[in-house]
Amino acid sequence: MASGGNRFPGLDRRRHFRVEGEWDVRVAAVEQTGAVSEFDARALNISMGGVLLETLVKANLWVEKPMSITFPGAGTPVPAVVRRFLDYGDEGRTTTRWGVTFTDLTLEVKATWTRFLYSEARRLGQEAAHREFLARRAL
Repeated sequence: MASGGNRFPGLDRRRHFRVEGEWDVRVAAVEQTGAVSEFDARALNISMGGVLLETLVKANLWVEKPMSITFPGAGTPVPAVVRRFLDYGDEGRTTTRWGVTFTDLTLEVKATWTRFLYSEARRLGQEAAHREFLARRAL
């Protein structure tokens, strides 16, 4: 998957390069009722602006509800909000996907996340795709 950003079809309107991969994460999210649910999920892509999460958990989340996402390799939880959610049926089971946007990143969290993101792009062989993305953005 060295191409970066092509796994999910459609117009890519992102301002940030997305690194494609799979990361097991821990989510703490505020549900519609106000209760906080914690569950495991998988991030399917990551960027400076947010992530695409997928899980089997049926959490009662809605758009604009806050959450915190912990990537074991990143070193710090990242605050986010749900921007959109979709349910998918896959081989007789339902997974839920959320597009989430990072919010209120402190300078320390942003620096830690930046290091993690670019080290993952390098590890997954997506550096060239990132350079191409930056070159297109400059036009």
